[in-house]
Amino acid sequence: MTDITRRTVDEFMRIVQIDSLSLREEKMFDYLRERFAGLPLEIEFLPYTHAAAGMESGNMLVKLRSNSPSPKKSLFFDAHLDTVEPGLGIKPVLDGDVVRSDGTTILGGDDKSGVAAMIVAIEEIIATGMPHGDLMFAFTSAEEIGLAGVTYLDFSKIHADYGYILDSHGSVGGVIIAAPYHNIYDIVVTGRASHAGIEPDKGINSIKIAAKIVSELPQGVINDDTVANVGLIEGGKATNIVAEECRIKGEFRSHNLADIRTLEDLVNTITERYRREAVRIDLTHTEAYKGFHQDMDSDIIRLTDSAVKGIGIEPRYERTGGGSNTNIYNQHGITALTLATGMEAVHSTSEYIRTGDLGNLTRLIVKLAELA
Repeated sequence: MTDITRRTVDEFMRIVQIDSLSLREEKMFDYLRERFAGLPLEIEFLPYTHAAAGMESGNMLVKLRSNSPSPKKSLFFDAHLDTVEPGLGIKPVLDGDVVRSDGTTILGGDDKSGVAAMIVAIEEIIATGMPHGDLMFAFTSAEEIGLAGVTYLDFSKIHADYGYILDSHGSVGGVIIAAPYHNIYDIVVTGRASHAGIEPDKGINSIKIAAKIVSELPQGVINDDTVANVGLIEGGKATNIVAEECRIKGEFRSHNLADIRTLEDLVNTITERYRREAVRIDLTHTEAYKGFHQDMDSDIIRLTDSAVKGIGIEPRYERTGGGSNTNIYNQHGITALTLATGMEAVHSTSEYIRTGDLGNLTRLIVKLAELA
């Protein structure tokens, strides 16, 4: 095990034991303040209150100013501190060349693999004195609850030519160059309540109407670019009450914005078909986030290609059906890609990561800073 790999593995095993569920990342922020004390870094904590949850958290920006006598590109890196449940009391197990969960919790590689690599890369870049441009590292929060934390960032504070979000499964060398647009729809069917045993005919059952709508809604793979899902249906209060209200929630994800618009129109048409059967139907469409796509001949791809090959790995360029903080950065004008960190079986008690990937991720951050 190389020195960088050993240090990154040690860091990773240390920080996964720090509880940091979404919107409860304060112990990790305290740890980072202590960890970076005495280093030549500019650190800014940006607090926020999550509107829906009414809970406080924040994001931390760590800047390492350029030391290069010649112009170099400025880079931006992001990894989120929060983890999903069951994520309290994590006990990592080093088993040969793999770090795994002990089977009672997740491991937390999503995304503390990225966090550990950023910490060790910062130390390595400073210790070696290698020439680099401006480097910024964002330690973000609440990613696991709908990319919430990053949306509270003051993006005017981020000045970077290119950004790298360290938050994808698979071995290091995987590069996500495209992610979909993501839209959510919400249908609320209102009927009329009545006693189901005494006056059932005076009621209008919203669940029955909602069932008809659901039976026609798009579901599954639509084409190579697009998927749809009906994810939630809830309504009614008791078996002796004709259900007055029923809610349907679903989503579309597509690399093609035109497909999103077509599916929205389809949902509108289906809903309209049953409007007369209900007392009222309310339909809303919400954009969760925008998609992004980086061309293979773009400057960021060229830099990424050189850096990945520079650490002895052949890059793999992929597109994903999921979203990440990368979507948010791109829609705010920061050209960014998602990099694989080596995490596997994420969000499960079988989660694991190879020690070599932890070391390679740190080496890749350093190489990007060197070549930029």
